[in-house]
Amino acid sequence: MIVIADTSGLLAAIDRDDKEHNAARTAIARASLLVISPMVLAELDYLVAKHFGEDTAMAVSDNLATRTRKRDYEIAEITADLLVEAKAVRSRYRSLELGLTDAANVVLAARYSTDAILTLDRRHFRTAQPIAGVHTAFRLLPDDLEA
Repeated sequence: MIVIADTSGLLAAIDRDDKEHNAARTAIARASLLVISPMVLAELDYLVAKHFGEDTAMAVSDNLATRTRKRDYEIAEITADLLVEAKAVRSRYRSLELGLTDAANVVLAARYSTDAILTLDRRHFRTAQPIAGVHTAFRLLPDDLEA
C-alpha cells in the first residue's frame, strides 16, 4: 500500500518513548511506498533537532536519504498546481484551520491514488475527505492497520 507520511506519524516512529512508536514503525514497514512531502521533511527536521538534538536530526536525514535511494520512500514534488489544490482544500475545511502541510498531504493522497495517511493528527484527517476517486475517507495509520 502507498502511504502518505505526516510529520506526527514519522515523529512517533522515531521517538522510542512515544506510545505510538511501535505501531507507527509497523505501519511504515507495511507500506510498499512511503511518500513524504518536502514540507513534512522540514517540520520533521526542526522537531527532531529541537527535541533530540542535531546529531539525531542528521541521522534521520541519512536514513531518509538511504530509504529514498532504495525506493522504499519517495520525496514528493511540490508544484504550483499542488499549492493551488492545497489552497482549495484549506478553503473547504477553513473551520479546521488546516495548515498547508496537511492540505498538501490530502492532495498527495489523490495524486498517489491512496487513502492511507501515516498520522496521529486524527482531528484533521478524520474530518477531511479524499479529493476524488474511490475513497470516501482516509485510513489513518497506525490506527486503521489491519491485524
